[in-house]
Amino acid sequence: MTILLFPVSVFVMLFALLCTWAVATPRFAVPDEPAHLFKAYGTAHGEALGATVEGFAPTIRLFDVPRSMGTPHLPVGRGLLCYFGYPDVPADCAMGSDGAAISTAAATPPFWYVIIGGGARVVGGATRIVAYRMMNAVVCGALFALAFAIGRNSRRRRLTPLLLVALTPITLFLAGGVQPSGFEIAAFAVFWSLSLHVDHPRAATATGGFAVGALFAAVLLSRFGAVLAVGTASAVLVILLGSAGVRRFLNRRFLGALFGTTAAAVIALAAWSRFAGASVNDSRTASNWTRWHVITYTVGALPEIARQIVGVLGWLDTRLPFGAYLLYGVFTLMLITGVALSRNRRLIAAAIALIAALAVVPVIVNLISAPTAGLIWQGRYSVPLFLGLGVLGMMGWGRYVETSGDEWVSTMVRIAACVCFAGAEVLGFWQALRRFTVGAHGKIWLTEPLPWQPSIAPMVLIAANLVFVTGLCAVVLLGTRAQPSIGFEPGQVQRVSDGIDVGCDNSDTNTA
Repeated sequence: MTILLFPVSVFVMLFALLCTWAVATPRFAVPDEPAHLFKAYGTAHGEALGATVEGFAPTIRLFDVPRSMGTPHLPVGRGLLCYFGYPDVPADCAMGSDGAAISTAAATPPFWYVIIGGGARVVGGATRIVAYRMMNAVVCGALFALAFAIGRNSRRRRLTPLLLVALTPITLFLAGGVQPSGFEIAAFAVFWSLSLHVDHPRAATATGGFAVGALFAAVLLSRFGAVLAVGTASAVLVILLGSAGVRRFLNRRFLGALFGTTAAAVIALAAWSRFAGASVNDSRTASNWTRWHVITYTVGALPEIARQIVGVLGWLDTRLPFGAYLLYGVFTLMLITGVALSRNRRLIAAAIALIAALAVVPVIVNLISAPTAGLIWQGRYSVPLFLGLGVLGMMGWGRYVETSGDEWVSTMVRIAACVCFAGAEVLGFWQALRRFTVGAHGKIWLTEPLPWQPSIAPMVLIAANLVFVTGLCAVVLLGTRAQPSIGFEPGQVQRVSDGIDVGCDNSDTNTA
């Protein structure tokens, strides 16, 4: 029972927290939620692709769903898209349903949709959007709980609260909606946590290969664009390991399991793409900009992309209060500071590579997509890479505490991580409710009268959200104070040397 107490407690608190987001968010207020809902319903009911629609691209299809699940009726005179894209317009203008169920996600691989749509159907909520949201919250919550459990059973267990950096307001917003991006982020949280165990004797065996390969396969079969995050995260880990560390993994058992699992996913992805006629061509959004124009525009948009990593809610129309961005800025700076204080060249190089990737990958993607689909990059696509800073920060601060002997530092870092996360989360949640009930610049104390309100009174939801985020922080802090009852001990680890616990050698431990 003790073995499961920590991850179960994390899951319960996180699931409850995600439920507050799910209840507080109006129907279809999560980006692309209609497309993913219709696809999930259709997949669970034997409709793989839907029907083509005259005047639309072949990848945009109509699904046969109950009329009540269709897109909302948008009255004339309240804006073409009602409150979507208009942060000062409350959600009350979207009423009923016009029955349309056209999905832009029709050609997306079905893996995630089978889980979410099938789960909603099993629990008897196949026609209710809240059932799909709850299923996504269950899956994402379980993966995040696993990531925290893996971190807790690592050498850096006391610094596990730094993994809270993964739970940005946009992550919780997506994981509490019908959106596969939340699943992708949660899966990468597990991958980054596993990197804390790369020097474990079993890491370079078939078991380790299957674990990493399964994660890669899951995200690749959930979203086409995940291949970039997979490649970039792998490259950062290779830098972190160095040549000596990488050699441990160049064996038949690990590589066979890793590449076998990943290759199976790639083959399945290729077969599905051929069957579905998947294409990135969209004449409605394609751009005729020059490459230099695309580069300068994307570079200029990096500050906005950084804000989106923390959270720009709705359909990219609602910024959070400045305090939320400030707290996550402090959190990020604290992680980078830990890496710098470690004075480990390889760890510093990995962090620099990761930060560089956060700037370069959006430029590369936009250059590729501009001629056929336009400039598609959004900050939520960067979160799977951004959360890797949490693990690098754990390694850095852990190394610093070991060399300096300042144990109080880890306590301060643990508490600061929870304060930054909880403060930003509550500010983000409150602003989300404010935006949907009275508009982004409406009154702050959300009591009657309200143009729109969720099924639970807004102030009650805010109080519940505060309780659950506090509970999650308490579980993570108290559950990582002492030696875990499971997991490997430092003395059991076959390390290449006594650098950071990823196989770094002493020659790279200190800067010149």
